[in-house]
Amino acid sequence: MKKLLIGALLGGAIGAGVARMQGGSGDEESSSMMPAVASGAAVGALFGLLLDRRGRKAGKAAAAVPVALALAKQVGDIALDAVEHAAEAARPLVEQAAEAALPLIEGARERIAA
Repeated sequence: MKKLLIGALLGGAIGAGVARMQGGSGDEESSSMMPAVASGAAVGALFGLLLDRRGRKAGKAAAAVPVALALAKQVGDIALDAVEHAAEAARPLVEQAAEAALPLIEGARERIAA
């Protein structure tokens, strides 16, 4: 709302300045300045409204970042626990496979050395 009011005031001032430069400084010219001031204020208010809405959207997006980071941390912790559990469960199978492959490896070493 603040940006809307600032935009309207700046637009009105710019419209008055433009009308003043085009029309001169007579008393009868002040009535012809009113449409320029009103249109300048309307355009300034429109830009202020657009900036205000854009600022609100950016604020909502910035507020969502910490929530997303907290969620990602929780998912990461759960995934790490799952990987650790899978590694512990696979350890006996890997040891058994290594013991089964050991005679084959030693036989290959003897053939290479000979």
